[in-house]
Amino acid sequence: MVAAAMRTRFDQFGKQMVRDALEGLCAVETDAEVPADTRRVDLWITPGETYTSLPDHLGLLGRISGCSVTLEFFHNTPSGEELHVCLIKHGEFRHFLSRRKTLPPLPIQWVISSGRPDAGIDGLGFRPMNDGPRGIYESPRLHYTRLVVVSELPMTRDTLLVRVLGAGSVLKQAIVELQTLPAEEPERRLALPVLVRLRLSVPTDPAQRTIDDQEFLMNTQDIVENWRREAIQEGRQEGRQEGMELGERKLLLRQLRRRFGAEIDGEIERRVAAAPAERVEVWAERVLSAGTLAELLAE
Repeated sequence: MVAAAMRTRFDQFGKQMVRDALEGLCAVETDAEVPADTRRVDLWITPGETYTSLPDHLGLLGRISGCSVTLEFFHNTPSGEELHVCLIKHGEFRHFLSRRKTLPPLPIQWVISSGRPDAGIDGLGFRPMNDGPRGIYESPRLHYTRLVVVSELPMTRDTLLVRVLGAGSVLKQAIVELQTLPAEEPERRLALPVLVRLRLSVPTDPAQRTIDDQEFLMNTQDIVENWRREAIQEGRQEGRQEGMELGERKLLLRQLRRRFGAEIDGEIERRVAAAPAERVEVWAERVLSAGTLAELLAE
């Protein structure tokens, strides 16, 4: 059984950022299977058993994810046919779930599109939502689908974590807003590490880059340097508090968790704690250049 590939690395960024935002708060399943023709949903989100409400800093993203939903990401604006396929797939997914012995909450579909899919909006009968901000549309009732046109969203902090899923000038402006936030603000701590990982996934060979890749590199050229500068400052602060060497190890683990998430387990923590100071320094230098965890920790 072959899974459909994500459309672009930028759509993969959307999946990763939303997963990170909701980790521990909701059940989030990537590439949820839709049995007919082995279609897959980008993200399927179900509120956790202890769910009360999502953090305020998630803003519009939190309100979108506050109940059982599926998310589909389009960094490149979908055609009318692509949007139609989303509606078909979502109907099949709801039907598949409705046949389970224990009926789960049936999800609403949210399609996140960087630009306005005029053909899909007109041809499929989408209308602006009465109780939502500008840029949000809803399908006829029985399609159970809502559409976010990221380029039309108001430029407020409430929409920031959705606008960072946009393209072109919208993404550029969202990145500027993220970087102007204080380092401790949750939106910045959530989105910037994922953007760094996305930047590192862009091919090093210019001939292999797309126009989107080139534009993204230009828009994010300050991110890595700012990350490095903040890391140095964190190291100095922890060094003063706990001794320089211990501070460097804690800082390295923090950076590793930001880059590699759940890959940083107890074994990796013990390895960092036991490594000579010289090896810790080498690993710290590789945090932003290594493509994988194994490459970073190579002896």
